Amino acid sequence: MLRKGEKMQEINFIEKEPWHDNSPFTGACDMFPVYMVKDGKEFFVMNRRVPDDSWKAAELEEIKKLLMETGGAYTKFHGMYRNPLDMLKEIVERKHTFREPDKFFIISEDRGFTDFHGNRNEVSAAFHYRLYEASFIGTVQRISGYINNRDWERARHDLHMYETK
Repeated sequence: MLRKGEKMQEINFIEKEPWHDNSPFTGACDMFPVYMVKDGKEFFVMNRRVPDDSWKAAELEEIKKLLMETGGAYTKFHGMYRNPLDMLKEIVERKHTFREPDKFFIISEDRGFTDFHGNRNEVSAAFHYRLYEASFIGTVQRISGYINNRDWERARHDLHMYETK
């Protein structure tokens, strides 16, 4: 994630060869894998689907825009907050807890990302972020662990330390 004074890394997006899907749920379509290219390395973002609803193209552009803004550290697929740390801060402030906390990090090493998704016990606030940068993933995992253990002070401390970097 970009810090004050850091130089923006070059990030581009490419599409790979499409594949055909005959899903009984969504219908027949072609899937175009979209990748972020950062420092010459490719990271899977998502599949662009043809045909698809018109709003999906705008959604993909927002996903790519956030990746550009964060220096390729993360993007958001679903949730109220653009930044997962803002969401975690609000969870700590309200002393909320995660629903199924042992299942919300899904690591995809071969594709270069970790998905962070789930919901809360106290309110319906589903979220889904795709995290790419190792140090950022570690920060999100550590703070989430403090939340799971209801260690609000350590979670607050780490959130504050991250904000002041």
